[in-house]
Amino acid sequence: MLAAALLVTVTPAQATASSAGSARKTLVYIVNYNHNTLVGYAEHTDGSLRRCARVRTLAGPEAVAIVGTRLVLTADSGANAIGSYGIRAATGALYPISNAREAPGSSPFSISVTPGGHFAYVANSGNATVSAYRITAGGQLIPAGRAQEPRGASPYHVTFNPGGQFAYVANFGNDTIGIYRRTPGHAALTRLGVYHEPAGDGPYDLATGPDGHYLYVADFRSNILLVLKIQQNGLLSIRDRVAEPFDHHPDSLVIDPSGRYLFVANTSANDITAFRIQQATGRLARVGRVPTGGYPFSLTLDEAARFVYAVSFGSSTINGYRLDRHTGLLTPLGTTHEPGAAGPYGIAAVTLPGRTGAARPVSKKTR
Repeated sequence: MLAAALLVTVTPAQATASSAGSARKTLVYIVNYNHNTLVGYAEHTDGSLRRCARVRTLAGPEAVAIVGTRLVLTADSGANAIGSYGIRAATGALYPISNAREAPGSSPFSISVTPGGHFAYVANSGNATVSAYRITAGGQLIPAGRAQEPRGASPYHVTFNPGGQFAYVANFGNDTIGIYRRTPGHAALTRLGVYHEPAGDGPYDLATGPDGHYLYVADFRSNILLVLKIQQNGLLSIRDRVAEPFDHHPDSLVIDPSGRYLFVANTSANDITAFRIQQATGRLARVGRVPTGGYPFSLTLDEAARFVYAVSFGSSTINGYRLDRHTGLLTPLGTTHEPGAAGPYGIAAVTLPGRTGAARPVSKKTR
């Protein structure tokens, strides 16, 4: 089964028309499942995209994550492997560094990087594990243990609270969310418990806001968005269930940096729903919808929360939208086409605040 991909962060390459290298620069990266490629785009000030990088991956890339300004990681389910690619800061170009192999049949579905950027966690849907890797300064991935979910759990995504001390695993196969404690600076995950959803929900993607008070869940099969309160001990309790229309199949979530808006890609409806987040309660209020291409599988937005982008697997397109930060409404800007039936799966953006500044990853679930 294919997956909604995770976030990418990228270093800049002439992303905006600016002077003297002091302006903030944003790039957008996508992975193409059918073409086995990782492609970079520079974001212009009007939200349009210009291709600036392309490299081949192993096989069937479904997810991406970026580590600072240094490298891009890809989860290649077709090769049961994780790829590491270095970033050339001056241009945004990429070069291969190494590959880490997962077990045969593991089908790595997504990859997430901790808030500090020192560890990566891979959700393996094929053998119900979450593999941990330590990321070296040179971009190598050093195996650092794994957590075992119940057989048949099919973990799809891992996300963390902003402090990184709690990890949550969306188990699509058995309708649960695994809850783990993690000591910052260490890779090991210690199980705290499990949150049981109603049978048939199908938790697919997870997102937390910048305050870390609530966990949002896209339940693919039941067309539900779940709002869960994150307790001080990391455990979860229900706050709200919000229904999307029947057969819309929500599969990807992203929250803007202010924590005020949640955007949801509805795979079967070919659209994005925008919600306003009530800060005191975490509850959601729907503010609008916009169309996408066919089968939108992943969303991202830039650090300044100016633009939202969606990749659509069925139409091999990237759709851009201008975000009204006062209302949460999205205005379509245009469409960028990938060649042939490329099958784009994952997308994300990172903004560099000037030539010498450090990149700030924009996270869906850091993907």
